[in-house]
Amino acid sequence: MLKLLRNKIQSLTVTQQNTLTLILILFNIGIIIFWINFWVGLPKTTPPPKIEEKLTKEIPEALKPGEVGEISEKEAEEKRILLPPPTIFNTSGTISEVQSDRLIVQGSGSNFADQKPRQLTLILSDLTLTMKLGTEIKYQGLEGLKYLKSEMNVLIEGNENIRGKTEFEARYIQIL
Repeated sequence: MLKLLRNKIQSLTVTQQNTLTLILILFNIGIIIFWINFWVGLPKTTPPPKIEEKLTKEIPEALKPGEVGEISEKEAEEKRILLPPPTIFNTSGTISEVQSDRLIVQGSGSNFADQKPRQLTLILSDLTLTMKLGTEIKYQGLEGLKYLKSEMNVLIEGNENIRGKTEFEARYIQIL
C-alpha cells in the first residue's frame, strides 16, 4: 500500500509534489490550531473553597438573629428544650395595641430560643400586607391598621430573621 502511494507521488511533477506537500502542511497546521482553540476555550474549573473559608464568610445583617431569649445548647439540653432553627421569619400572637405605624403584639415565643412569650413591636411599612384568613382581600401599608383591633390573633411574617428580636418590620400580617 505504501509502495503504491510512493510510486504515485514520484510520478507527479515537482510542482505537483510541492503543492501536495504544502496542502499537507496546511492541513496539519489547521488541526493543531483547532486543538489549541479547543483546550483554551474550555471553562476554567476552580477548586471548591476550603472549609475554613466557608466558615469565615460574613452573615448578612438581615439574617443575623437577635439576642433576646437566647440560651446555650448546654442549657437547652438541661431544660430539655428543642432549640429553634437559626433563622425564623414568622410567629404568631395577640394584638395588645394598635398605634399609628406599628402594632404591639403579645407574641407566642416561637421566635425565641427559650420559647417564652414576649411583647413584640411590629413596624408596618409601605410593603406590609394585611389580610384576613379565608379571604383574598389584602391591604397594603398602613391601610391595614384600620382592620386590626386589640385581642385579635394574628400570624406575622417579618422581612428579616426575627429570631431573638422583639422589634422588627412586618411583611405579612394575617388575621386569624
